[in-house]
Amino acid sequence: MNNVVANDIMNRNRIVDTLYCHFSFRRPKGKDYGLFAVALYTDYEGKNLLARETRRIKLWQNHQFISAAQSYENVLNYIYRHQVQLKKKQIKNILLVTDNSILAGWIMNPKKNKEYTAWMDKAIEKYRIGAEKEIISIAVGLCETRDYEKSYKYCKEEYVIDDNKIERKDGVNVVNVSSYNNIYDTIKEDDSNIEIKGQFDEV
Repeated sequence: MNNVVANDIMNRNRIVDTLYCHFSFRRPKGKDYGLFAVALYTDYEGKNLLARETRRIKLWQNHQFISAAQSYENVLNYIYRHQVQLKKKQIKNILLVTDNSILAGWIMNPKKNKEYTAWMDKAIEKYRIGAEKEIISIAVGLCETRDYEKSYKYCKEEYVIDDNKIERKDGVNVVNVSSYNNIYDTIKEDDSNIEIKGQFDEV
């Protein structure tokens, strides 16, 4: 991961080639799973939402710092799953946004805290160069830690994707869940006047 101290490069009427990926998690009390959310925005401030996804995932361990590492794995997996479609729409860069300064430090240096190095290795091992889920189509960077990010609000049960409701049509996943905005949804109208190269078509 490259350290990118991000400024908002999104200007009105400018073609978007960089997206800001906010990510977070919540551990519901008394549960063995976490709610992991990812939210893609066309701006650093997190005002123009493009897509969001919330998943209920079994915790590696019910521990705040370990779950933070797991949230990093979840966002890498999200980018991996969507990288081809993003590339087709001429998206070149994904900048990660977090308000967790400890996690940001570990992303920059996974060996920074030896007590959690193994968990960071677990988070990134599948996404390394040459690994089974290598991210090759999109450059991924890290924004400077901010006071708050804009995905935590989606760490709620009501936003969770129900994988049982994902239908298979000709070998392709088709999601039909009203509370789920996937990356191929048409961008909702807003007053930003930002032009996207192409539309995120459903495949």
